[in-house]
Amino acid sequence: MAKTACQVSRSASVRAFLDVLEQRKTRRFGCGMELPAGPLKYKSSHPPLPLTAEEERHLIFAGVGKTGPHTADMQFAARPHGEDGQGMALMSLQGRTVPSACAAQTTRLFFTNDTGTYFVNESSAPEDPAMTKVTELSTQRLDIPRQLPFMLSFNQWYANRPGSTYFIPVTEIATVYLNLLLVLLSDEYGYFIVDSDNGNDACGLDRFRKSRGGHLHDDPAKRRTMTLRDLDSAISDTAVQEQGIVAEHIFLMEQVMGLGGGIHSVGSGRHLLGIEPHLVPGLGFQFYMPPTGPRRPNPVGLPGIWEAPTPPLTGSMEKAVLHLIDSKFGPSGLYTTPDSQPWNNPSIKPQIPHHSEQGIAATIAFCEYIVQTYGRFPAHVDAFKSIVACQAHHLDLDFYDKYYPPSALSHSHHHHLMDWHEGE
Repeated sequence: MAKTACQVSRSASVRAFLDVLEQRKTRRFGCGMELPAGPLKYKSSHPPLPLTAEEERHLIFAGVGKTGPHTADMQFAARPHGEDGQGMALMSLQGRTVPSACAAQTTRLFFTNDTGTYFVNESSAPEDPAMTKVTELSTQRLDIPRQLPFMLSFNQWYANRPGSTYFIPVTEIATVYLNLLLVLLSDEYGYFIVDSDNGNDACGLDRFRKSRGGHLHDDPAKRRTMTLRDLDSAISDTAVQEQGIVAEHIFLMEQVMGLGGGIHSVGSGRHLLGIEPHLVPGLGFQFYMPPTGPRRPNPVGLPGIWEAPTPPLTGSMEKAVLHLIDSKFGPSGLYTTPDSQPWNNPSIKPQIPHHSEQGIAATIAFCEYIVQTYGRFPAHVDAFKSIVACQAHHLDLDFYDKYYPPSALSHSHHHHLMDWHEGE
């Protein structure tokens, strides 16, 4: 029986995506590079070939591009005596090419190439140059020393070389942390946090214990108690996983376009951000040394460009919490501004419940305890974190012809110069 047009179209779409997945391979050797030793020793006879602005726009969009409103198809109100609401945890109603915990979208993208180092402010419609907006941080390629701990040994021969574009996703954790606290310390969830580094102190939550008439489950039998360290780790893990997805989307776009590259660990992420600028300038993040606690420096942001709601940049943690709530339910908030609505029924927004007063008060008390005890926020993880990078470059096809069978490269790799550079 003949296939319908719909079946043919669907099969073609699935086949095209399967081709991308089947060809998904790290291809590290680019034009102008050299593998100095070992069985694959080789020196490119071609000069480095930088990516064009058009190529970079497509890669940026794949990683952090805006895609219009997402569906926000959540259960916003819990059932009576239930714990399955909290749809108001969403922090944005606009979608991106990658998922984000609570739609917080606090993973942003930096990139460096032969012309400088940049921060991506916004990306949409990659065919239109005006729809990709970046801030220039430097007119030089980011200098990352080719030695431990700044760059891992097996990346030193190819990472961030001339002609390449080096993409660095960075995640701001403090905002996601505040938002998830409003969920965890809500009437519905009622988690109770203890500080195992400080004699199992109640993290400022004593007056919210159920055993004292509050709403937080301080009875371990309820299995809703957490240590502060476990909470820090869980929220950090939740937030930074987005970096891997950003890098993977860039990597898949490289494959489709016929570019080479790969994803790898950045080595010392704190140095990449700029913890010791006299050794490695990094991206120029400001680090704050807490006056109390274990005095672990906290990266708090790029002044005037991207800053976290944490000391010393926020007047108080109460102010930071209330500012977050206002961004959702204030006069210009997410759930009160008509043009941000993804639904076709305007009556939906007034039905979305606010965060409870008890949950807000508990969140503020917890945050104030952290700052008073540790002098920073969060306590045991950094406000900003960098863990992976993704590189894109033009492949030296001669290297792959010498050492690999023809199947190592796809049609898109062999035809990249014709497709993207008019055969030059």
